[in-house]
Amino acid sequence: MAYSTITNLDTAAAQKHSHELRARLLSSSSDRYVTGPSGAGNGERVLVLGGTGYIGRALVPELARRGYRPAVLARDASVKDEVEFADAEVVAGDPTRTKDVEHSVAMAPTAVVISLLSGRRPNDAEECRSVDYDAVVNGIKASVANDVQQFIQISDFGAYRPELIPQVYKLQVEGELMGQHHGALPWTIVRPTAYYPYLSMTFGDVKNGLPYRIFDHGEYNVVNPIAREDLAEFITNQVLAPDAYGRVLPVGGPWAADNVVTLKDAGQMMFDITGREAEWDVVPMSTWDKKIARLTRIGKISKKVAPVAYYLEAAKYWSVVDHVAPAYGTRTLREFMEKLKDREFPTGSFRERMKNGTAVMPTDI
Repeated sequence: MAYSTITNLDTAAAQKHSHELRARLLSSSSDRYVTGPSGAGNGERVLVLGGTGYIGRALVPELARRGYRPAVLARDASVKDEVEFADAEVVAGDPTRTKDVEHSVAMAPTAVVISLLSGRRPNDAEECRSVDYDAVVNGIKASVANDVQQFIQISDFGAYRPELIPQVYKLQVEGELMGQHHGALPWTIVRPTAYYPYLSMTFGDVKNGLPYRIFDHGEYNVVNPIAREDLAEFITNQVLAPDAYGRVLPVGGPWAADNVVTLKDAGQMMFDITGREAEWDVVPMSTWDKKIARLTRIGKISKKVAPVAYYLEAAKYWSVVDHVAPAYGTRTLREFMEKLKDREFPTGSFRERMKNGTAVMPTDI
């Protein structure tokens, strides 16, 4: 990966940096965006690729509320019976199949195509290529062929410093949009920081009495995650908005004490909300680096081990790289976690649940 092994000096400097950055954000105001709905539709068809996922389930209803006519390309057409898609046109198809995407765009006049496409297994290089690049390009080409007025790509804040496979493909898509590689097409790129479920994956562990894992002091980076409802509103604000054309828009949640966090802050929230004394599982980053190096070497000769090495690299990435962007919205990470307080979680640790395939993220909130 691009970052080198972290030394003791780096450890102290990173903690100091995180403290200073968080303090600066909390003593400042972010005025790049004005929170609140802006713009409304007049029945224009807006096709959402990846619309049945976590963000799509907030975006599709928001589009309908604002006067647009949302359409969703879904592998499982039965989602039409779910409440989030009550006001949406559901088109059966697979975004990785070129003809399905072409059909979904061409079957009716389409003003805007929004891509929320993202692979479900970020340590699977083949799936990332298929979903994060090929399927998105299918949408771009179909948009060009059908005179779509705007293509909105929901990318990743990590594209500013791409270390992980999906981020590399998202950055490639961005470059091809900017360079009109597939033909002339007005575009807007949105780069969200992080979503609340990703910072709450181990809430169940904490509620079930397990410790919370941190690397060293747990304060290598700072993030202001954004709620899916706020992101849905932000995306809808960009639909057919003249000021959004040809722009890259980084966005995160509010610069508030309950939303601008280090990973240790996120863990402390979990302990506070569940009423537990903090219990940390401290892993030295130097030990993690050695494990990554060893598994990476083994992964060169074992296809089964390579994804494990990638998972360890991804865990490190999300623990050391800042994801701080201009603020939008009013919801906070703490409010999200409060909603998790009374729910039951499967027993066993997060790592055990990952291995047996049990859902590890609370994506229904």
